[in-house]
Amino acid sequence: MAMALDVEPFTLVESAIESPTVVSDDFKHYYSGRSSDLDVHLTKAIRRDYPNHTLCIVPVSQDSNLLAYAYSGNATAVLDTSTEDVVRWRGWHRGFRGQPGGFTSSVRFAKYNYTWLGEEFILYCVAYQLWVLQYIVHECDAGEKVTDQSKVVDVLIKTIGEWSTPDNKFVYVYDNRWLASRLLYDEIQKSSWDDVILDDTMKTTLTDIVGKFFDSKDVYDDLGVPWKRGVIFHGPAGNGKTISIKGTPAIMNTLATRQKPIDLLYVKSAPATSQIRQVLMFARAFAPCLLVFEDIDTIVTPYTRSYFFNEVDGLERNDGIMMIASTNHLDQLDPGLSKRPSRFDRKYLFPNPSQSERSLYCQYWRTKLRSKSTVQFPKKLCPAMALIMDNFSFAYMKEAFVATLLVMANNRTEKGLVPGSADSNDGDGDDDDDLDDYELWREMKKQVALLREDIGSAFPSKALTDEHVGLRPEDLDVNFDTEGNVTIAMKPTKGVVPNQRKFPTQFVRDSEYAGAS
Repeated sequence: MAMALDVEPFTLVESAIESPTVVSDDFKHYYSGRSSDLDVHLTKAIRRDYPNHTLCIVPVSQDSNLLAYAYSGNATAVLDTSTEDVVRWRGWHRGFRGQPGGFTSSVRFAKYNYTWLGEEFILYCVAYQLWVLQYIVHECDAGEKVTDQSKVVDVLIKTIGEWSTPDNKFVYVYDNRWLASRLLYDEIQKSSWDDVILDDTMKTTLTDIVGKFFDSKDVYDDLGVPWKRGVIFHGPAGNGKTISIKGTPAIMNTLATRQKPIDLLYVKSAPATSQIRQVLMFARAFAPCLLVFEDIDTIVTPYTRSYFFNEVDGLERNDGIMMIASTNHLDQLDPGLSKRPSRFDRKYLFPNPSQSERSLYCQYWRTKLRSKSTVQFPKKLCPAMALIMDNFSFAYMKEAFVATLLVMANNRTEKGLVPGSADSNDGDGDDDDDLDDYELWREMKKQVALLREDIGSAFPSKALTDEHVGLRPEDLDVNFDTEGNVTIAMKPTKGVVPNQRKFPTQFVRDSEYAGAS
């Protein structure tokens, strides 16, 4: 029979440290369920143990990380284990893609001896709730009291902040908190109005409306009204609302090249009243600025509408703030947003593209694929593809092209074709070629049919007679004559003579696309 051992299941062994400055004892004491606010007790403990020093408490953030600044070679931070304990979490992370795993740790409490430009500091890093707090201790300079804010510490924090953002190549993005996004800035710089299929008049209007607002402060002042404005971009998803705001350097350059540059503040998600408050306070601090709300119907909800309206119309001054909001559902917006000119006075519709705009978009893809010798894409495919994509948004058209090219890639992989080889049935783009001779067209028809099932849209009604509606693209022949006209007819079915089915519909292609490539 096993004998029960009268011992505890484990024993916590702590080294005894003889030191007059053992703040870690207070950390453990107050963090063991006896404290309502650890920060208050640690502040008291540090002031007790460092009586002739100033104390500055700074939460770790993207712009004020003292250890990151030191580890980049700009200062030194030496972990002090001789006078304080270190409290850390330790674990193992598994390897990724063949790389070996390793140990990882998270410091919960640590003391560092920090040196910068000959100045010496004591730095405590303490994990508290969702924050990591930095307690910066510095000996009082001449004339400073312990309750003063150290000028040397201020210079250090300012230097780290400027180091964290060495240039203005970023855009402020709010997604439950503010971040400086270099990624969005790079996306904007790589894009162009040429990548946006939009009416030229609309492009000019969107660029001018922003520039003219920021040039018109005197006009607003002369009329005695607040210098603010709001516009709404609305329409089906995927038709260029977002890219017209953030993806076009034309608007961004209008802001960046001014004598006093204008910041773009981009709000992706702010579903709580406290977050709306943070957004508007930040915008006021950066005014004049362009404040963009993506999918504003998810931000201004029945729970936040009153608070949002108070922030926009209340006692706080919002001078210099131009708001642009986007929505896919204008009819579902709160009337206080869509029908109050003092908040959003102009609405711009981004509808599904017309036949000519769809042709332009297909031509855009044709240009992108021009260097791909394995993809046969003659000019005459553009109006044909545009025709079968009736009622598609630009996003769905993009999906059709991407899905088609992926299928083609998969097909060639299965056939064992090497890069540089093409389907032998692709043809050379002559006028006499049947469209079905082209792999791109064959696969495109299949993908369009699948996408139509996804969006629940019938086959293009404007392009066909009533008896064509609901037919699959595979049921139709699309042919071109030498003058660039398009004829759509039923394909023959078993037992039926083709010329007995009289369903032709004629269209004249844009002259830009007449003829073969």
